[in-house]
Amino acid sequence: MKHFTLRLAAALAVGLAPLPAPAASPDQLRIIPIDVEGGAATLFVTPQGHSLLIDTGFPAGLGGGKPGPAAGGVAPPPTSTSAQRIVAAAKAAGLSRIDHVLISHYHLDHIGGLRELVGAFPVGAFIDHGPNREMLPEAAPERARTYAPETKYRDYLAAIGNRPRRVMKPGDTLKMDDMLITAVNSDGQIPARPIFGKGAPGAGCARPNPPGVPDIGGEENPRSLGIVASWGKARILSLGDTTWEMENKLVCPRNLIGPVDMMMANNHGSANSGNPNLLNTVKPTVFVFNNGPTKGADEATLANVAAAPFVKGMWQLHFATRSPASNAPADQIANLDGPDSIYPLQIVASKDGTIAVTNPRTGATITYRQSPRH
Repeated sequence: MKHFTLRLAAALAVGLAPLPAPAASPDQLRIIPIDVEGGAATLFVTPQGHSLLIDTGFPAGLGGGKPGPAAGGVAPPPTSTSAQRIVAAAKAAGLSRIDHVLISHYHLDHIGGLRELVGAFPVGAFIDHGPNREMLPEAAPERARTYAPETKYRDYLAAIGNRPRRVMKPGDTLKMDDMLITAVNSDGQIPARPIFGKGAPGAGCARPNPPGVPDIGGEENPRSLGIVASWGKARILSLGDTTWEMENKLVCPRNLIGPVDMMMANNHGSANSGNPNLLNTVKPTVFVFNNGPTKGADEATLANVAAAPFVKGMWQLHFATRSPASNAPADQIANLDGPDSIYPLQIVASKDGTIAVTNPRTGATITYRQSPRH
């Protein structure tokens, strides 16, 4: 307990909320969605202490949380960066390095913290979908070019240096202890055969694909590297910023993913993702929004998930201020409206398919048993 207390002190030094102690059972996989203010950064930690980080949030100076009020006329200090929050989460989880960093795609809110992260904490290897595909027109302003995917991709290659890098294609796998990572979609491609199951017909495929919001996020979103993490009988789906049409291709005319127990919201729950055909086909028991106060968790997506009878737990990193009436119950939101406490969510998957989610703001845990496979 003494060592964990020291890790908590290190986390609190950069303003992070406490994280759970290392899992005591070899049956448990820890999953920590880190609050990077509407970006993405989710840490997977096995009982043996090996780790996978999916995405790295924003660069320093962007995506910071809302600071508390001034005290005695003195402004509060700036909030910590995405990379600092990731490092604090890793240290609090007992890690001395991150074994694998998977970059789903090259948008600023997913790759922005990478350079700072590798300068602050050891990283073993990198995984991605291949080259950047989203180019700016020649006349683009300089500020746009600074944060453009083509620029961030060059920064990414420079930050990797001589470290190992792997491009995953649909169906490729990575084994880390008892966790199996399987690539679902990558660089706009889908699997030739089902990842799990026999490829049963997808839900809603007999009718025309529901009209979606056009992908205004650029070419990199539908080229995201999406994965299923398997831990015994438990399956966790994380598709990056995969958008509406690609979501439909993954389950229509047949389900290429199979059923899952937990799903991370595509594109943070923005309206250009969240195709109901995908949701109603993979039928997650637990659904997690890695949203910020004003980014992600759009009203239509919140409503679709809340209405799904198979979703037993809808969780958010932040209260969504743009759709206040559609949020999850307050006890299933890590950070409420107001000064940002930077709480992560604390999730444990067991090999029997059980998912337990702890809200560190309240200290309460809700456990979800695996639903019958469909």
